[in-house]
Amino acid sequence: MPLHMPKKRKWERYGCLIPCRIIPVDHPQMTVSARIINIGRGGLLVEADYNFNPDDRVCIRINPDAELERFDVGGDIQGTVRWGQIDPASLMGLFYVGIEFDDLLPLKQAMDHQT
Repeated sequence: MPLHMPKKRKWERYGCLIPCRIIPVDHPQMTVSARIINIGRGGLLVEADYNFNPDDRVCIRINPDAELERFDVGGDIQGTVRWGQIDPASLMGLFYVGIEFDDLLPLKQAMDHQT
């Protein structure tokens, strides 16, 4: 049995630490503060103080001034929670939550094609 199991992702993930807000679609009056740990075209991993359930529909709101190096995020991102787990090392009850986007994030266009 191999010690390392490859992740089955279509899109590469990129590490970051970007604050965001997560709003459950079924409870739009509720806003959960979180931060993005990694992000790819098809989804992201957040650290939050709320345990979302698989299949929860959510809206991810990123500050428009936040700099995402590779992606062009022009507003809220809609997605579905795919998994969640508590951080066993956290003394504050933090959860890691994997969210799949409804639509792929567009890549930023290169401003300068010169070498």
